Amino acid sequence: MKSFTTFIAASLALSVSAWTQTVSHGEALPLSAKSTEVRQLLNQAWILDSDQVEQAQAIEVMRKVVRLDPTFAMGHEILAQISLDPAEQVSEQKQALANRGYANASEQIVIDWFQNAADHKLIPAITNMNDALHQYPRDRWLVFLANSWLMAQTQYERAATVYEHSGITDSPGLINNAAYTYANMRQFSKAYALMDKYVALMPQDPNPQDSYAEILRMAGHYTIAIDHYKVALTINPQFYSSQFGIADTYLLMGDETRARQEYDAAFKKFPSLPELDCIRWKTRQATTYVYEKDFPGADKAFQSLADYAHAKHLSQVEADAYRQMAMYQSDNHQAMALLTKAESALRDGANVSVINAHQETAQILRTRVQVAIRAGNSLAADTAAAKLAELSLNSDDKVIDSAFNGAVGAHLFYEHKYKQAIPHLEEDDNSPLSLKLLAAAYQTTGYFAGAKRTQETLANFNDPSVEQALVVPALRKCLANPTCNVGMKDAALQIKH
Repeated sequence: MKSFTTFIAASLALSVSAWTQTVSHGEALPLSAKSTEVRQLLNQAWILDSDQVEQAQAIEVMRKVVRLDPTFAMGHEILAQISLDPAEQVSEQKQALANRGYANASEQIVIDWFQNAADHKLIPAITNMNDALHQYPRDRWLVFLANSWLMAQTQYERAATVYEHSGITDSPGLINNAAYTYANMRQFSKAYALMDKYVALMPQDPNPQDSYAEILRMAGHYTIAIDHYKVALTINPQFYSSQFGIADTYLLMGDETRARQEYDAAFKKFPSLPELDCIRWKTRQATTYVYEKDFPGADKAFQSLADYAHAKHLSQVEADAYRQMAMYQSDNHQAMALLTKAESALRDGANVSVINAHQETAQILRTRVQVAIRAGNSLAADTAAAKLAELSLNSDDKVIDSAFNGAVGAHLFYEHKYKQAIPHLEEDDNSPLSLKLLAAAYQTTGYFAGAKRTQETLANFNDPSVEQALVVPALRKCLANPTCNVGMKDAALQIKH
């Protein structure tokens, strides 16, 4: 398991490369903590959150830090970034900003970085991040936060650059994060080498085994992944990520009944999960029904998730539950009604930052375009695409840009404008929906090598999401069927079973 933080933007290519060309020789970011006890607790939180990924324990330590030193702005900032409770993320970011005047100049840059990001002012946020990294390129907290932040925005190459130019090679937590970075770039040999090093550094801790399992699962090595999850649970039976990881793996293997059994057992064993972890695995449990095409079952599970989020005043989570429901509806009117519910939930704005609200809006608009296309309603598709274009133009946000390109590419594809669709679909290469259309567009325009490569990539996707459920299982069945689309057959050998 890797730690999760927040987000960054698309225009990073020049700014990160500029930082790496002028790396200074600073070491540790100076902190304005008032006592030795607080500094010791910060070190404890680092080990728990980054190295061991005992996030719930790390969060409790940081809560103690801000109780002991309530004007320690960086303490509030770190808690905002590692918290697994959306309400706490929002409230602690506000506390970091409110106490900014007590922080030193370097800490203020970091607080401005994350405040600008939360406000969706991403160009200033990028500048702040680069300023902090320029001063302290080898500070472990800064490198960790920057790497995680970039990965959340799918800026994997930039995240790798931050890690590589830090020169830090002996930090278990940074090694773990870097392994995920390379795995998301599908550079699995680099990821495995780092995982071997992580396991060797911490042989008695469960997270190295858990992370190794997840990366193996991303590569399609399901059985070996389950073995590693079981090793992690042998080391620590209370390491709940591994218990749920087994369920996630069965989901991707296509054994949805077994996956639900594993989810039920895990929720029973661990009834008090951190909020975002609970939501993550409730979502994946609901997704098992989409894999089975049991859409009434999926509706019931996703509605339960939406109701849970509403009761907890988690607007983005509620909105996203309705958006995911809309994606698999066969009735287009029902799909549009669900998207209207998603927009209404998001407008409530409870416990959601500006950036998260904008990114969720983009995903809802993208889904509106897809449903409108499916319904043959070009006017509705054009209207949603125009709103998405405006949001993309004003954001400099990779997540929003990807949603825009995926929507426009789909619209052009279904207008049979395949050559025009291709560059847009290529900009959304982490979406199974766009990769499916991209492979077909390549095939139709005669670029058979590109079609084969894209089909191979898609066939080897292993993300426990609704998007994957709607695309990848059908492709794999086609590749295994001698009577299916001949143009796909060469990719079949690349599927991991």
